[in-house]
Amino acid sequence: SSTFDINEWTFSGTNAVDGCTTNSECGSPFPFNSFAVTASNLIITGVLDGPLSGGVPKLIELCALADISDLSIYGIGSANNGGGTDGEEFSLSGSAVAGDCLTVASESAGFTTYFGEAPTFTTSAASINGDDAVELFQNGEVVDVLGYQNVDGTGQGWEYLDGWAYRNSGSLPSSTFDINEWTFSGTNAVDGCTTNSECGSPFPFNSFAVTASNLIITGVLDGPLSGGVPKLIELCALADISDLSIYGIGSANNGGGTDGEEFSLSGSAVAGDCLTVASESAGFTTYFGEAPTFTTSAASINGDDAVELFQNGEVVDVLGYQNVDGTGQGWEYLDGWAYRNSGSLPSSTFDIN
Repeated sequence: SSTFDINEWTFSGTNAVDGCTTNSECGSPFPFNSFAVTASNLIITGVLDGPLSGGVPKLIELCALADISDLSIYGIGSANNGGGTDGEEFSLSGSAVAGDCLTVASESAGFTTYFGEAPTFTTSAASINGDDAVELFQNGEVVDVLGYQNVDGTGQGWEYLDGWAYRNSGSLPSSTFDINEWTFSGTNAVDGCTTNSECGSPFPFNSFAVTASNLIITGVLDGPLSGGVPKLIELCALADISDLSIYGIGSANNGGGTDGEEFSLSGSAVAGDCLTVASESAGFTTYFGEAPTFTTSAASINGDDAVELFQNGEVVDVLGYQNVDGTGQGWEYLDGWAYRNSGSLPSSTFDIN
């Protein structure tokens, strides 16, 4: 998503933590370290049932959401004509960096004629028709899917006969199919086409936009202890990050606009790690029973302050409006907290809707 959506967040309401002395005993506990990071760094982004002789090119496009050093843990399969899964039918190989899109085709000649380049992989496992579900496997388990494995797609909303389906940017892998994450050409949309570039309904080749940041703001807390502590910004890693120093945080206090990056992180993180940035350690430790990852005065936020995440000096994620005092706004978290819903992605533009 290119804009922040308040529906991606859960808010405790103001004064929700008043009187609490520890998070575990609070009636409205901060959902500490509960943001669920997707298990797969690869996603199905498109399928094509082509118009050339023999119905080629038949294509499954996969894009890397983060760097993947070993693609062999991933594979694809198809469930033909509603006949249920056949399991993993082809394993990938090599490596990929974030943003790479890989093409798995049933053959090479027709693909090259249509797209002007060769596919990344060829396998008969990509011999899909427009009524077949497609599965992505990781370590033998389904982590993403297009369509329903036990349903013949003919006449279904997800049918792509002589056409294509393409994943909307901002989607994440899921073993449960959600048709709203996809755009469909409609059946017979590519009939008569000889190349993608000259087709009236071209396949949106390699157009899936991968989020630039592998770190995300997942929560903020304006605490109930003396001095309003703990004051907390929680950040979670969406993928492995070898060097956290490219990231930093800042706050825009009382609607006064951004002050830029005020604190830089350090160290490294693996996918799923959640880091805590607090204004001080003692109150945080009393409230949560453990020390924060980092302490800095840059985390001295109140419930009306916007919070920014920076990557290489640029804002890549935000809670709130930097130029608006949050008092009385829908995103206010005075004496309370805000927490990001699992499945969200970073966005530099806040949109409360």
